[in-house]
Amino acid sequence: MMIKIWIGIAVITSVAGMAFAQTREQMKEPPPPADADKIYGENLPPPTHTDVAYGAHSRHVMDLWLAPSEKPTPLLVNIHGGGYIRGNKTIITRELIETMNQAGISVASINYRLTEKGLFAEGKHMYPVPMHDGARAVQFLRYNANKYNLDKTNFAATGGSAGGCILMWLGFHPDLAQPEHKDPVLRESTRLQALAPRIGQTTHHHPTRLKWFGVKSLNASRERGVVPSSSEVPRTAEQDALSLDASPITHLTTDDPPIYLYYNRPNVPVDEETFWGIWVHHPIMGIKLKEAMDELGMECHLEYTGGPPVSEYGSLEDFIIRKLKSPPADAVEGTRPASAEVAPKWKTVGFRQANTMGGGEAEISKEGKFRVFVLMGQSNMHGLAQATELTPPYSEKHDRIRNWANGRWEYFVPRQERSHAKDFTNRFGPGVSMAHQLADFWPNDTIGIIKVSAGGTGVRAFEKNWSFERAQRTFDGRKGSFYKDLMNAVAEAKSISEPEFSGFVWKQGGADGTKKDLAYEYFDTFKQLISDMRADLGAPDLPVILPLRWNEEEMLELVRSSMSDEEALEAKKSASKVPENDVELLRTLVFHVENNPTPEFRKRLGRRPHYLTVIMEQNRAGREIPNVVTMSHGTLPVMADGIHFNTEGQIKLGKIAADAIEAFYKDKK
Repeated sequence: MMIKIWIGIAVITSVAGMAFAQTREQMKEPPPPADADKIYGENLPPPTHTDVAYGAHSRHVMDLWLAPSEKPTPLLVNIHGGGYIRGNKTIITRELIETMNQAGISVASINYRLTEKGLFAEGKHMYPVPMHDGARAVQFLRYNANKYNLDKTNFAATGGSAGGCILMWLGFHPDLAQPEHKDPVLRESTRLQALAPRIGQTTHHHPTRLKWFGVKSLNASRERGVVPSSSEVPRTAEQDALSLDASPITHLTTDDPPIYLYYNRPNVPVDEETFWGIWVHHPIMGIKLKEAMDELGMECHLEYTGGPPVSEYGSLEDFIIRKLKSPPADAVEGTRPASAEVAPKWKTVGFRQANTMGGGEAEISKEGKFRVFVLMGQSNMHGLAQATELTPPYSEKHDRIRNWANGRWEYFVPRQERSHAKDFTNRFGPGVSMAHQLADFWPNDTIGIIKVSAGGTGVRAFEKNWSFERAQRTFDGRKGSFYKDLMNAVAEAKSISEPEFSGFVWKQGGADGTKKDLAYEYFDTFKQLISDMRADLGAPDLPVILPLRWNEEEMLELVRSSMSDEEALEAKKSASKVPENDVELLRTLVFHVENNPTPEFRKRLGRRPHYLTVIMEQNRAGREIPNVVTMSHGTLPVMADGIHFNTEGQIKLGKIAADAIEAFYKDKK
């Protein structure tokens, strides 16, 4: 039985540093009032079942949109917001319902009893009534799983604000099932398998909120223009106790489900004048929960305006779908065993995209060599380009190209069909065009690709001597060891084929540009990775290919052009010694730019203020480590985000990498 680990308030009350993305005046201005019922309730698809009663009260009703299926379907439960005093089950979007139904997931949206004066004010339906209503709705749906063709072992929940708090409370609270109760509904489990709250409160405890925000009081008024000191609002000891128990983070334990937190505001300071609707939906709520879950080694993804990107999932909806379509085996007592079709070690984050690019099992030709290339890196190696935009030959099977997918060699065919509106699996990276070009270069050989990648991942997640602590320096601890993933594939590939490892292509660095110490340690960490890989692949002369945004000459021109003569002179004077060559001059200027950035460079580097140092260290690898080839790919076509290469960009990147590999082997001859 899982030992419960309670999170003490002292552990979770350190105040996070805050980025100033909005002015203080903007934060004081309350958002315009809106009738949430009317905004969300219009234009919804007709429910399969309307006003299904799950209890005795008039508010104990729900709507159901069931996904057509011969087999029981997973279920997403929507719990509306409204500060516990208003709102109803129509606070849900058509897009969410249709996206889930298209993915084979049914949807339920529930009402619950609204409080008379507030969650902790004396009156009808105060805490824990809304939470218990949410629990009963989940139990009712499990009890009637056969009737509605639901997979009772596979439930997730979503909802905004108060609804987000309710679902987190349910997700973290011990199971409320009462096995001996005379009401069979209450015998069912209240546990959820995935949580996806939007702008939800992770704490209601006022002393905790003050510590999290680093203030002495908060504006508790719900009225525009009224700013009473929250320190003047009386709170009884009983209310403080209730608010602590109503806080989801209070109930957090290591056996709780994974969560994707979404907040639509930046992490900015608040004060006593800040409108309550802003601080009560503030991303600090999610930041503190993620800190607590990271400390316990739990799965938590956090998205907020201006925050680090979520690399593992494309969106909150993508998280829900992927969790419900491949749930953990022990989510709820009595669940079915995990599928045995693919071994668990091939389901890691690193292989997630590669597994979608397999075109069916394929034998390896006995003629010619089997040249295998290892591809590793973060988002632009992983690839966000749309496979649906590929045309022949890249969209077709090739008799002499193989991809390591699902624990075996398969044809390398990027998936082009979509299973739902927000399907993020039909994406591809540079390996597609690279493999095709190399197959032409070696017409008698077979080309194999083993790719282990994930967006937003630092170099320490790839090293051989992996540790959670080191990987967590770039928030990658939960992803596990990518090096272990690779060597699992290598060992299995060797048992069924005779690979000749012919190249290692590395496209990574952004994550390590976020902090100075990470950037300055980059060269040594990467050098060790190359050494370990060459030894473990049995290829001491393995060529390493680094496609980079700039070479050293281009970097020097870029940095120098952004500085005045006076700034350049100041940078040289501040150096410990006079630069003797262009490489030393570049290092001097980059150090100055990163530590004294102009507005132009501050904007260009964004959340990666030390990215130039990382690129500089990668270029250094090309100068100092044998058989490491760096090349500048320059400006490639990108997607709307301005960062990730689009279809044309990824095809060009793959060809550039192939050109470098061809040049290496021609020179070798």
